[in-house]
Amino acid sequence: MALINTLRKKMGKIVVGFVAFSMFAFILTDLFQSNSFLLGGANTVGEIDGNEISYEAFQAKLDELSYNFTLNNGRNPLSEDLEQIRQEAWQTLIVENVFRPQYNELGIEVTDEELIDMVQGNNIDPQIRQFFVDPNTGQFDRQNVITFLQSLNNAPPQQRASWLAFEASLAPARSLSKYENLLEKTKFANKHEAQAEYQRSENLTVDYLYVPFFSMADSMVDVSDAELKAYLAKNAEQYEREPSRDIAYVSFQISPSKGDTAFVKDEVEQLLLSFAKANDDSIFASINSDGFTPYGTYKPNNLPVWLSDESVELEVGFVSQPELSGNAYTFFKISDVYEGDEAFVKASHILFKPADDSESAKTDSRAEARRVLRSIRNGADFGEMASQYGTDGTASRGGDLGWFGESSSFVQEFKDATFAYRGTGLLRDVVETDFGFHIIKVTEAKTNTVFKVARIEKELFASDQTLNEIYRNSELFSTQSAVDADFYELAESNGYEVKTATRIRQNDKRVGAMSNARSIVFWLFNRANVGSVSEVFELDDQYIVAIQTADQEKGTAALEDVRAEIERKVRDQKKAEMISAKLQALSGSYEEMKSSYGEQARTGNTSLTLSSNSFPGVGFAPEAIGTAFSLTQGESTAPFDVQNGVVILTVTDRNGLEDLADYEAYRSVVSNRQSSFRRRETPFTLQNIYNALIEGAEIEDERYKFY
Repeated sequence: MALINTLRKKMGKIVVGFVAFSMFAFILTDLFQSNSFLLGGANTVGEIDGNEISYEAFQAKLDELSYNFTLNNGRNPLSEDLEQIRQEAWQTLIVENVFRPQYNELGIEVTDEELIDMVQGNNIDPQIRQFFVDPNTGQFDRQNVITFLQSLNNAPPQQRASWLAFEASLAPARSLSKYENLLEKTKFANKHEAQAEYQRSENLTVDYLYVPFFSMADSMVDVSDAELKAYLAKNAEQYEREPSRDIAYVSFQISPSKGDTAFVKDEVEQLLLSFAKANDDSIFASINSDGFTPYGTYKPNNLPVWLSDESVELEVGFVSQPELSGNAYTFFKISDVYEGDEAFVKASHILFKPADDSESAKTDSRAEARRVLRSIRNGADFGEMASQYGTDGTASRGGDLGWFGESSSFVQEFKDATFAYRGTGLLRDVVETDFGFHIIKVTEAKTNTVFKVARIEKELFASDQTLNEIYRNSELFSTQSAVDADFYELAESNGYEVKTATRIRQNDKRVGAMSNARSIVFWLFNRANVGSVSEVFELDDQYIVAIQTADQEKGTAALEDVRAEIERKVRDQKKAEMISAKLQALSGSYEEMKSSYGEQARTGNTSLTLSSNSFPGVGFAPEAIGTAFSLTQGESTAPFDVQNGVVILTVTDRNGLEDLADYEAYRSVVSNRQSSFRRRETPFTLQNIYNALIEGAEIEDERYKFY
């Protein structure tokens, strides 16, 4: 007893010491994290147009939108919903911060009186109308709003705060609506736009000589790394990249072992014996099945595959043998068999449609149907005849209509003839309906039989022992790779397949083929460096161990990532110089120059329109079309390069367009085009202005540090 008391006294100190150590370790962990609040680490999720967005501000917007989601959907958001809501919250903050200066400059504001009117006045906001619809009438009821607002004083603090946040969101939405309406009212097509529209219809004719780059072998042009680097430096803006990471990883699939499968099989065999003796099949199946449909009623038109085995006598008490399908054992028991109120029959048909509604057309169609019917009676295959002569959608499946009931939507004449037939086989004569003439074959006799079936599904699962073993293997691989072994060599020696995922972005939630992989993304952008080996990540049905193989910080892409593209462009530039030099040394007509240059050169005469980007015989070449319209009739160009080769042009016919006294018709064309854009879901002008404002704003998205 003394020993026990001593242990009790010391154990108290040990527990206190352990708790203290745990708290100290937690604090230390936070201190050494890059975004630790205790060390004054980053408390911002980003910056929008010079305005820092704090974690608290973002979370408040997230809470507001989550509350709106709950009101709209009648449930709290799931994890996948939260991903979308976070994105919506960020986009909302972008709009608020980028457009607010626009509102201030234009004098757009939403007054307190206007907000009251939006909530409980004469101009109710659409969202509130949706929230407070009377379930009995389906109509908005203003009194419901007033009653709700009066009850807020007694509501929980969180609910009051959420509603106030929702009300606060109404003003920015109304401001944006006013801004949009202002832009809509200011749309106008002026004379210069009308003239430009008129000039788009101008055309001219050119002779051309064209030499494509592919006519010169790549081996004839050497490209050095220095040239590639120089090109990348000169065109750096074209190769701007957002931060990204590349990884290699090994997946350890979580799957049942042979022992786990044997365990479930033993359980199934025990259940099978009990199932056969059970008095209440539905309750037994509901308790013991892992599936979603432990009990059901089946008619001939919806019999599942596992009830369609003709070799089995389906009578009350019959229990099927377990079958392993996918990842589960399944077996069923017939609980009841009885005659229902509706009869069902299974049939096939061949439909012959008359050419028109005339009596002669019907006579011809009936005669053709009877001729085919005689052929079938004489041994022709019904399915082949249906495929050959059928005129409806069943022809491709041999005329099969499947099971249908007396209450089905089939035309009454067809049902009367089919259900009047006893047994199976061909009906004696064709049957006429509004659709035409039918040859009918009953393939399953009429029946009223209904089955009540209990079904048990037992899924295979990985036991704790199996999970522990798989986890130990993955943890061992992670530890060895991080300490003293090469990731790839260790994977190869263990027979593990190494997979890769590239260009992983900060806010991605999917990594390669892996969904719900935010934990990996968070590790990559907050804790890892090139060469870092991860701890074990658990994702759905697998454990993952990854190594970061590359990183791309915000800025110009690394040469190796864009080498193939830049190499082609530099090589084409050098080809253009070589081809141009060769062409400049030639003289004579284009045909003569073509003969001197070689078979790779092409010549032609074509008409060009200013509104087109495509050059017949050359391809996509807007610069060539622009150059052509800068020339006068009879004027030629020197060789110049386009996207896919080098071209020389001569304008052979250009009369130009006469100035008009009135461009009203073309102004109307421009106005109508703007109106058609307005009818889209996102107004064209607003979208363009939004894009321009966003492009001009400095936006730093650092949500990846928190989520």
